[in-house]
Amino acid sequence: MRTVLSWVAFAVAIYTFSGLWGAVRGVWEGRPMVPPAAFLGLVTTFLLSLGYVAFVVYAADRAAGKVRRPIAFFDRFLDQGHHE
Repeated sequence: MRTVLSWVAFAVAIYTFSGLWGAVRGVWEGRPMVPPAAFLGLVTTFLLSLGYVAFVVYAADRAAGKVRRPIAFFDRFLDQGHHE
């Protein structure tokens, strides 16, 4: 299930990045087409979806012992269920 969610999150990140790029291009061309609230929604969705993908990749690397530089923020979530 995590694999499917990872691919969905990646697809959402690509889709929202496309929307963000279109919004930025519109501003550069002097005709903004995306309202500020929608733009903030795109930014938030992009960061959350890409963050989830990064978390899943980090978790897999950590489980395989391949992490060279730990990310404390991710480690806090990964360690929550492992206290005895």
